[in-house]
Amino acid sequence: MRLSDLLHSSVYDASGECLGSVHDVRLVQDGPPLPGGDAALRVDALVVGRGAMGLRLGYVRTATKGPWLLKVIFRRLARRARYVEWSQVAEHGEGRVTLRPGADVESLGDAAARHAAENPAAS
Repeated sequence: MRLSDLLHSSVYDASGECLGSVHDVRLVQDGPPLPGGDAALRVDALVVGRGAMGLRLGYVRTATKGPWLLKVIFRRLARRARYVEWSQVAEHGEGRVTLRPGADVESLGDAAARHAAENPAAS
């Protein structure tokens, strides 16, 4: 699978309701070893809907320092974005991602706070 196959795909829950499109993909480097010695990347989660820009710039993280106005704006925008773990995806292809029934979809801000609490060194 290529990242370009996922980006901008429409995401639907199991009942067919559109949640938005994929604006970002979270990758984790913990796959099988590659010939160069690094581990392969795997898809960990999708960021769905508007508001992902603040995540990419680091403003959604709790420990980020910076202009307070930008931090407030990006955190508010992140409330609209959704974070979907890859395990919640039932199928994907041809510009469409469908989630499993009862998929756990959380706000981007909540997901960022949870990850910061789980991995304090990464914040």
